[in-house]
Amino acid sequence: MLGEKVDYWILKALADGRHRATEEELDQDGCSSLTAEQMGAKLPRVLERFEGHLPLSPDLHYLDMGCGSGELTLGLARHGAKHIVGVDYLPRFVELARRNAQNASIHADVAFECADLHTWNPPRKFDVVVSFDALEHIDDPGGFLKTMSRFLAPGGKAVLSFGPLFHSPFGDHMYEFFKVQLPWRGALFSENAMMRVRREFYRPTDPATRYQEIAGGLNLMRYSEFLRYAREAGWEFEFLQTNAFLKRRALRRFSISACSLPVVQDYLVHNVYAVMRRSADAETVAGPAAGEKLAA
Repeated sequence: MLGEKVDYWILKALADGRHRATEEELDQDGCSSLTAEQMGAKLPRVLERFEGHLPLSPDLHYLDMGCGSGELTLGLARHGAKHIVGVDYLPRFVELARRNAQNASIHADVAFECADLHTWNPPRKFDVVVSFDALEHIDDPGGFLKTMSRFLAPGGKAVLSFGPLFHSPFGDHMYEFFKVQLPWRGALFSENAMMRVRREFYRPTDPATRYQEIAGGLNLMRYSEFLRYAREAGWEFEFLQTNAFLKRRALRRFSISACSLPVVQDYLVHNVYAVMRRSADAETVAGPAAGEKLAA
């Protein structure tokens, strides 16, 4: 905004170290098991925002891509899903998800795998492929949307919930170590200044110098880019909702109108809820049938 040095001093004055932790500390102590109340709290809110479009059935097979601690994976099981696989590439998340599953009273076939989804070789295809709070972190979101189709059985659905997007008011995902929150911080301030302050006040052993290098990653994807990636990957929207957290009718009307405007939408779309099917043309050239093993 004002040059790297000035940006650094401004950001430093707004930051604090209350959540400062090394990667080793995160691996050892930074992830604690979820309580039953925590595991059951998030999915009802997600289901409400999907307005009945997220399919839930004991007869369907689910894949949770980027499952994290398993909060939503186990939430699906609590709401009737019987066959679920959760995949994440961070070992500490998968270990935590398995621990949460052991502590939960879940009567379902739930498994967690630590793997890179781009090379993972699952035993079958799935009726519902879900990705919650992950797409903005993935290095190649366009490639990820294409990868999702590889895991989907014919006639299946892909369910996405993600955000905040980077160029939205608080899309830099760095609110934890700032005592004063400035909107559009990531878009306004120098990346070098942001990364320097992050190392000093938040993650001293993470050597990242770019947003994409952060453990967990930030891909800087814009909403307009997501729409293009989905179209190029052969998806059609069955349901698409933005900024579903807004409850007041006037704010919802404003958001819907503003988020339909080119350019403007990229700075106002905070989160996205989408249910997608393969287009007819894409289904024609789809891969092996459900249950057939996939090539890596």
